[in-house]
Amino acid sequence: MEKVNKTLAEQLQITHLEIEKRKKLLDFTDEDSKLLCSHKPMIAKYLSGIVKTFYDNQLKIPEIALLIGDAETFRRLESAMHRYVLDLFDGHYDMEYVNRRLRIGKVHQRIGVPSKLYLAAIYQLQKVINNTFFMHMGDKVNFIDIEKIRVAVDKIVTFDVQLVLDTYISSLVNEVDTAREELLSYSNTLQETVATKTKQLKELSLRDSLTGLYNQHAFYEHLRRELSNAERYHESVTLFYFDLNDFKQINDTEGHQAGDKILASVGDIVRKAIRETDIGCRYGGDEFCIILPHTSIETSELIRERLVNEFNAVDTKNVSFSLGIVDTGPDRFVDYETLVKKADNEMYKAKATSKTKSGIQFSSL
Repeated sequence: MEKVNKTLAEQLQITHLEIEKRKKLLDFTDEDSKLLCSHKPMIAKYLSGIVKTFYDNQLKIPEIALLIGDAETFRRLESAMHRYVLDLFDGHYDMEYVNRRLRIGKVHQRIGVPSKLYLAAIYQLQKVINNTFFMHMGDKVNFIDIEKIRVAVDKIVTFDVQLVLDTYISSLVNEVDTAREELLSYSNTLQETVATKTKQLKELSLRDSLTGLYNQHAFYEHLRRELSNAERYHESVTLFYFDLNDFKQINDTEGHQAGDKILASVGDIVRKAIRETDIGCRYGGDEFCIILPHTSIETSELIRERLVNEFNAVDTKNVSFSLGIVDTGPDRFVDYETLVKKADNEMYKAKATSKTKSGIQFSSL
C-alpha cells in the first residue's frame, strides 16, 4: 500500500539532485536541451513516418510481434510512441519526465519484454530519428550541425535507457547509501535553513510582483505537472484564459499607475474566486490564466460565477474581461502547448462577442 502512494521515482529514491547528476555524467547540457527543443517542429512534421518506419521494422521480429499480440495493443503502442518521440524533443527533462520514463520501463517489465529486445528497439529508433534529420536537413545545414543533433539525441536516449533499466534491476542500493551518507554529513539545522531559504527564493521567483499571482514561468511548470497528474489518475483539468478589454485605454488616458492598480485588483479578484487547489497566474500584460485540477468544464461553473461576481463587485473603470475555457481528460489528453493555444483561441472568440461586458467561450479537448 505504501508503494501505491509513491511515484516510481520516489520508490527508487531518484531526486532532483540525482537527475542533475545523471545529466552531468552524460554531459547533457542546457544547450543540448535547447537544441532538441528547437527541432521539435521538424520531428512533429515527420512523426507519423518515424513511428511507422520504426514499427515496420519491429514487427519483422517474431518475438516482438508475439508480445504485441493484437490490433488494439498495437494502436496504443503507436500512440505511446508518438508521445515518447515528441517528449524527447520537448526540452523539459525534469521529475515528471523521469516518472514517465520509469513507467515505460515498468510496463515493459510487466509484459515480459527482455532487456535485449528493449535495447535493440531503442537503437533502431535512434537510427530512424537520425536518418530523418539526415534526409531532411542534409541540403540545409552542414554535417557538423547534424552531428550535434545526433549526439544530443544519443545523450537523452541514453539518459532514458538508464531510467528504464533501473526498473529491471535493483542495483541502486550503493548509490542510495552514498547519497544518504552525504546528506547526513550536513547538520540538521543547516539543512533546514538552506531548504527554507531555497523555498522562499523559489516562491519569490515564481510570483508576479504586481498581482501576487504566479508568473508565466510558474504557470507552465504547474500546468505540465497537473496534466501529468491528471493523466496518471484519469482526471480532468480545466484551463481559464482571460484578458482585460479596453485596458490599453486606461493606460493611455489615466497613466500606467492607474493600469497597475487595476491589474493588482484583478490579482485580488482571482484569489477570491478560486479554490485552494486552483492555481491563479498572470500570463503577461493584461492576460491571466487559472488552472483548475480535478475539474471539467461542467464542474467549473461555480468558479466561473465567482470570477464574474468578484469582477463586477470591484471598480475596474469599465474594464471588462474576455474568458476562454478549455478542458482535457480524463480519457484523452493533449499537451500543455495545445491546451494553452486552444484556450487563447477561445478567449479571442469571447472577445469578438463583446467588449462591453464579460464574454465567455468553452471548448473540450
